[in-house]
Amino acid sequence: MMPNKYTNLLFSLISFIFIILIWWFFAATRFSETGIIPTPLATIGLIWEEARKDSFFDAIYNTLKRSFFGFALSFAAAALFASLASYKKVIGNLVNPFIVICRSMPTIALILILLLVVGSNMLPVAVSFLVVFPLCYENMRVAISEIDKKLITMAKVFKIPMWRQITGIYLPAVLPFVFSSIIAGFGLNIKVVIAAEVMGLPSISIGYQILSAKQGFDFGKSFAWLAIAVLLSLICETALKIICRLCMPYKFPDYKKIKGFVKYISKKIGKD
Repeated sequence: MMPNKYTNLLFSLISFIFIILIWWFFAATRFSETGIIPTPLATIGLIWEEARKDSFFDAIYNTLKRSFFGFALSFAAAALFASLASYKKVIGNLVNPFIVICRSMPTIALILILLLVVGSNMLPVAVSFLVVFPLCYENMRVAISEIDKKLITMAKVFKIPMWRQITGIYLPAVLPFVFSSIIAGFGLNIKVVIAAEVMGLPSISIGYQILSAKQGFDFGKSFAWLAIAVLLSLICETALKIICRLCMPYKFPDYKKIKGFVKYISKKIGKD
């Protein structure tokens, strides 16, 4: 029977091919005359044309810069308030209404309101903060609540140093939730930043490129930039998953094999 990792890879490949076929079908039939949706090969050609322009990497850099800045602010604030809420319940009660409002408000309405309040330059960062903060806060709050209180009590009784408590108790319990919020939140973060760029018209960015192509009725270019945004999100998500594996090897079965191999080599060296 095929191993699980190969089965997952096979199904992912089948799903990808199916999506490409659907894309090609609609592009080659229903939208072939209008050019709203170019074919996959035509999209690759359009992306290559955009990549040869001087503004290509500036647009990607500006969007990523706003995305990272907004996400860093929301993540730091979520970690702070989740820690305070776990220490004092009243703080959690004060934060909860804000979380409910942010989660309930439609993103487009939030963008329009913030556009008037903070202006176009700070709009993507502000929208990113208010959309991603609730997600990170909830994950952080759950992570802190999952820490085994008996282990903390034991550590205090035996006067275990704080750095050993952090590395042995707190980090192993919190890191899975932290990286889960980072991976899920950053993908959402890029989408809302680009949406804010489209509405706010900041300097050269992916959102600006999409809107300028749309205003010029260049739907092929607009679709190419949408494809670039999807690829950028996938690359960032893959990079974050790799970082997760490096920071939490004990959560993956490969770690046990590596650990066993290291012990075997150590015994061999000791005998020699």
